[in-house]
Amino acid sequence: MINHYKTKFNRKMFKAKTIINLIFILLGLLSAEVKSQDIPPPNPGLVINIVSGYSVSFNFDEMSEYENGILNGGQSTFIRIGAIMDWKLQFSADQSIFYGENNPANQMELNNVGVVVVSTGTNQDDGSNIINYAKTAPIALDDTEVTLLTKGSGSNRGYGIKNAFTLNWEMGTKRGNMNNQSLLEQMIAADTYTVNITLTLSPYR
Repeated sequence: MINHYKTKFNRKMFKAKTIINLIFILLGLLSAEVKSQDIPPPNPGLVINIVSGYSVSFNFDEMSEYENGILNGGQSTFIRIGAIMDWKLQFSADQSIFYGENNPANQMELNNVGVVVVSTGTNQDDGSNIINYAKTAPIALDDTEVTLLTKGSGSNRGYGIKNAFTLNWEMGTKRGNMNNQSLLEQMIAADTYTVNITLTLSPYR
């Protein structure tokens, strides 16, 4: 199965958006996969460039993983942000809950998924250039836009290595503001669960 996320540019709103498809399969084995294709927007004012991490997979094949979740373990997306102005980065899901593809009555809460953002660029995320809200603990997925990164006391504009980040995805870990029940405790039915995640890059205001 191949899924795509693509970067769009809205001239009116002056935002760059990246769509990520997450697929969660609950059988005897639980797995999640992200497939993506980066398509830069026509206007270079705000750009999200996907450098690597086009495919992300979670495989739950041990009881300890159902109880404790999977803490990253290679499920990462590496991005670079190019901006001629100060910016903020938000993420959101396009629906309020995961629905089973085989049986829509099977549901799973979005907040079983979380992300930690690691800055690898020269713009510092210590509050000087960037405020990183997902630096020390994961932020749970929601259907409303949640801010991951924003401007610090100084400017966060820049291209190339200035704004480089690794998004470390995790599932079922109960960390941060994620769901405080394990996947085992939630008794999620065996099915395939999908959702689109949107990364939105917009000017800082």
